[in-house]
Amino acid sequence: MSVTLYHAPPSFYSQIARLVLAEKGVSYRRRLVVPGPPFFESYAPWYMRWNPNGTIPTLLHDAHAVPDSRAILGYVDATFPGPPLSPSDPETAARMEALLEALYRISIRELSYGSDRLAKLGARLNEQRARALRRLADHNPELHSVYETKRRDITTFDANASDPAKVDAQRANLAAVLDDLDRAVATAPFVAGPSYSLADVVATVTVARARMLGHDPFASRPALAAWFERMVARPSFAAADIWDRFKPIKIVGMVAWKLAPLLLGLIALAAVLGLLFFAVCSGHASRWPTP
Repeated sequence: MSVTLYHAPPSFYSQIARLVLAEKGVSYRRRLVVPGPPFFESYAPWYMRWNPNGTIPTLLHDAHAVPDSRAILGYVDATFPGPPLSPSDPETAARMEALLEALYRISIRELSYGSDRLAKLGARLNEQRARALRRLADHNPELHSVYETKRRDITTFDANASDPAKVDAQRANLAAVLDDLDRAVATAPFVAGPSYSLADVVATVTVARARMLGHDPFASRPALAAWFERMVARPSFAAADIWDRFKPIKIVGMVAWKLAPLLLGLIALAAVLGLLFFAVCSGHASRWPTP
């Protein structure tokens, strides 16, 4: 059995996939996909054939590709052995599904790019994404409609992230979900009831991302703060590399890892040219007359 996760360390939805895999105890390979410039790897034709949304993560189980973190959650829980993460009790299962719906309605990308810190940079990145998608659509006619759909998605996303009213609505949405989570864990150990579930997976990453974006998810939410401490203490939190703060060193390392083959190639080319130059010079020197 071969299991590979195409992901990026800081990606919100990649962290959801990594956390559910860690909770189920699934052994898998990690393959880095850099979605931003200068690589735009999530738009590469080979990747778009697996994941037409052009997003990360994508789980590859043998020859079966599972795009989208929401699909990965259900697939991993249903396919692999390990502790069940979906309640058997219908009422608790319904509660879990309702929480998942609420959590996935929060637009993390709009909250991120709509922040004062990232607004200008986000707009520039989206402009670069749109240009890359146009170029790829022209060069890959068989995927033209896929690329155009993604380009329209980026255009809508950029417009929403630039609209203060829509960003404020997302902030209010986040606050309402955090309030709901706080009420839930005030009377139960986990967000959907007595046992850890898929809702705890997504809630953990959501609370961590809220902290990373400068929100205080624990203001007037003591039960949520205590629950999050318990989630951080679980071995899966570190194993899945959940980010609750920005890690610039890891970003630099991620880019350096992708640039390494190019740099090594340039070094090798320089070495070969140097040897050729030395050989040519040595050949000329051997023909010079001895005084």
